[in-house]
Amino acid sequence: MFKWALICAVLSTSSFELLGAEEVKTPVMLGQPEAELAALCKEMYSAFDAYYDSADEIKDEAKKKTYYNDHDPSAKYVEKLVAFERAHHSTYAGLMAVRALVRLGAGGGVKDNPCDLGRREALRRLRDYRNAPELFEIIRNLSSGNFEPEIERALQGLIRAPDITEDNRVLAKLAFANWSFRMHSARVYVERRLKQLEQGDDLRYPDEKTHLTEALESLPTTDRNIQRGREATAFLEQIATSNSNLTQPGVVNLDENWYLIRVDQTKTNAMPLARDLASGILFKENHLQIGKPAPELKLQLVSGEDWSLADQRGKTVIIQFSFKGCGPCEEMYPTLSSLADEHKGKLVVVSIMADENRDETTNAVSSGKLTWKICWDGAKGPVATRWAVTSFPTIYIVGPDGQIADVNLRGSQLTAKIAALTR
Repeated sequence: MFKWALICAVLSTSSFELLGAEEVKTPVMLGQPEAELAALCKEMYSAFDAYYDSADEIKDEAKKKTYYNDHDPSAKYVEKLVAFERAHHSTYAGLMAVRALVRLGAGGGVKDNPCDLGRREALRRLRDYRNAPELFEIIRNLSSGNFEPEIERALQGLIRAPDITEDNRVLAKLAFANWSFRMHSARVYVERRLKQLEQGDDLRYPDEKTHLTEALESLPTTDRNIQRGREATAFLEQIATSNSNLTQPGVVNLDENWYLIRVDQTKTNAMPLARDLASGILFKENHLQIGKPAPELKLQLVSGEDWSLADQRGKTVIIQFSFKGCGPCEEMYPTLSSLADEHKGKLVVVSIMADENRDETTNAVSSGKLTWKICWDGAKGPVATRWAVTSFPTIYIVGPDGQIADVNLRGSQLTAKIAALTR
């Protein structure tokens, strides 16, 4: 669990050279500050790798937990990143340090851990980068991690800033809506899971109930989520019905590890429109929740076959959004293959691939790596945009009754759920 939290927070950053709350310029070549930040990030992730490798060698769970608590390098590197941003405030390098801190804070874990505290510091500086082209690549990651009240203040500050570019104001509204609905979903999940444990479900890990109880105490109340959700819905409806051609910014890396990124116009031209992203978030909130009838989904598989979710009624369906090179996605493949074989006739598995090139998907099929039903959607494709997919893998489980039975289960949890639905 600890390892996964940090793996999900893989750092990527983007670098600015000259100051300006109104304009932060991206250097064509990496200067000394950017090179220093890239080196710091590389050192940090090497330290994390060594930390987790050492922990993996400890077999006793109590000793492993003590090791995690006593040797976590997070505090050291969060302090270094905060100091780096302070020294390079309002520059491209400073923005990339902010992004690094936000990405670390997306990992979750125990509330108010060093990464949470680092993200909080970064959020307090975010308004000074309000017109940076790469701003959305920072704020879209705020939907992951522990609940943090400073996120709402930071995003609302961007939305209401009189001198922010209109494009960044719209993108800040998107990020606010995504974060708001994520807070609602988090509370629903925690309450649902605690009820399952009260009814006799097995713990998924020893401290699960304790962590869920603590999370419930820290999450916004249901009434607050409803109030915030109304505001988010109004933002999304405004964006979705606009005639704006604003697209999500597309980025490229400035270093081999993606610690530094910049907006690229060619990539941006291929990204979804903001109004389509807004429509997708509304669609997800209205139609893709557990217990609701699954919406119709029509796909053309790479085999050339037309596939419809409606035609699968009476069977259980796993819908996985994936792409080549996504480690957690590919870790699921053996499980998906074995489930498809074990429950043949009762279970259908379909993966919707976000590979940039169709050949990457078809080659995986022809090599035998993907043996179930496969659709190529492309990077930021229409299906993933419609279903508001922002992380991979995203998994939906549709029961034989056509309702969404669960989401984002993996490993033994997925196996147990499918066994129950196909029984």
